[in-house]
Amino acid sequence: MLFSHTSQPYQLRALYKLQKGQIWCVYDKDSFPADDFNGEVLRAERLNKENPELQYHTAWSNECIEFWFLLHFAYYTSNNHRTEYISFFNDKFRELGIGKYQKNMKNIFDILMEKGNPKLAIRYAKRIIKDGRGKTPTEIAPGTEVYALVEELAKYLPEEIKDYF
Repeated sequence: MLFSHTSQPYQLRALYKLQKGQIWCVYDKDSFPADDFNGEVLRAERLNKENPELQYHTAWSNECIEFWFLLHFAYYTSNNHRTEYISFFNDKFRELGIGKYQKNMKNIFDILMEKGNPKLAIRYAKRIIKDGRGKTPTEIAPGTEVYALVEELAKYLPEEIKDYF
């Protein structure tokens, strides 16, 4: 089960009487306070101890999901504001003949798959997380653990598509 609003997974567990499986909490740092952002990881860890059959996972991005998108095209470690990511995409998309990047593009998945490199994005994200070992998610800036969700979902894809990941 996948939810994108961080307060819902914990409430919906009871609503749907979930006892077994995985729940993924996908969220951005945006301007949330560090305690709130880091707290989701701590809450998931606590809940995982309560019921090992029902595992919570976090797939966060610091500062925004566009950082995960950016890693499909380049290894990037500068802690810049999201406006820099948008500028990068506008240049990259123009270079690729795609046009201009827009938030909530309906075809962003296709663009990342066809013009970017998901396998490299995963490798880059893992390297950034490894380099940030011992730090909180707020302190890993930029950083993302969306790769963990992508790797989990890729397990269920047809064999010919798994090679992309």
